[in-house]
Amino acid sequence: MFYGELAALSAALVWAVATWIYSQFSHQFSAMQLNIVKGTIASAMMLLVLPLMPMPEFTLTPLYLWILAISGIVGIAIGDSAYFAALKRIGPNKTLLLESLAPPLSGVLALVFLGTVISIQAWLGVVITTIAVASVVFQPTKDSGSVSRAGVGYGLVASVCQASGVVISHYALVAGNLPPLLGALIRLSVGVLAVVLIIGWVEQKPFQSIKSNLKSMTNRSFWWLFCAIFVGTFLALWLQQIALKHANPAIAQTLIATSPLFMLVIYAIKREAISKQSLFGTLFALLGISLFFL
Repeated sequence: MFYGELAALSAALVWAVATWIYSQFSHQFSAMQLNIVKGTIASAMMLLVLPLMPMPEFTLTPLYLWILAISGIVGIAIGDSAYFAALKRIGPNKTLLLESLAPPLSGVLALVFLGTVISIQAWLGVVITTIAVASVVFQPTKDSGSVSRAGVGYGLVASVCQASGVVISHYALVAGNLPPLLGALIRLSVGVLAVVLIIGWVEQKPFQSIKSNLKSMTNRSFWWLFCAIFVGTFLALWLQQIALKHANPAIAQTLIATSPLFMLVIYAIKREAISKQSLFGTLFALLGISLFFL
């Protein structure tokens, strides 16, 4: 009972923890490089664990494989690269808060492309969430004062891709009765492969840079990065797939979107300053998301 809901909340928690850790490495690697590193290591973790897991009877048809592959390209290749780019420019709290726009965005996308009717209460939730997120994201930073528009743009791209990738993968998992870990592995592997094929056109000698950056890391730094990959990609993706399979996708996305609340808790534990505007903006954003799906 409530396996999906508990998995979604757990995914939100581990994603907040991983985001804070990833932010410590966002200036050591480029966004696409960090995406390759975390995706490669997390895929290896999943390959090691997958044979140990009980497998239900299922048939991985070409249709479901293509659906998961598209989900991986959208959600991981594009979405995670944009997420890391935003993380470098606007920090973990604002990046996570922008990702909390994913549930309302998925509803708006459904309205535009599928003609789905959205209730007045849901529209109110969209408005409240958008205003609350904007009030926090566009706060002046302590260092430079102004907010990086590129960072906000990347955060919005990551949010749209997350919303799209979740909806796409949910269909394959439920219709095909696929194991969540297998679905996560396929999405992640295809997403990483797509980044590997593209990065050479965007950056000069990216793989040499990845290799040199990994070599220059201390053992302590590498293990912190390894922990971020374990909880943020291996566990978070797995938990997300469990949530999507065993809970209503709208409820799952809403609970996963509580990551910014956990980030505030992390800030409090680390005794980092939290403005009242950030606190109330985050709470109102979560209120708006809940209105959208109630």
